Amino acid sequence: MPKLIAKLPVLYASTQYRCGDALPANKQDMINAWLKSGAAVWVEEDAPQKAPAPKATAVTAEPGLGGSSTDGDPEALVGKAPKRGRSRKK
Repeated sequence: MPKLIAKLPVLYASTQYRCGDALPANKQDMINAWLKSGAAVWVEEDAPQKAPAPKATAVTAEPGLGGSSTDGDPEALVGKAPKRGRSRKK
């Protein structure tokens, strides 16, 4: 018997379902909505049930001197801003 498997994180009926978890298949309107949006897929029980987790890169600010402006002057701020990709202007 096929199972409805989540391809994306789904919050339904106060329960958080992660990628690869089996979703409840008791409401046809919710099943249709999940299938139409691509959040779920029907899978036979013989197939692997875990979908690969999305990959992300952690981004944090570089360490610098601690502190803040005492008078509100932006030039008096201390510390470093995170590096970001700069767009090229033509």
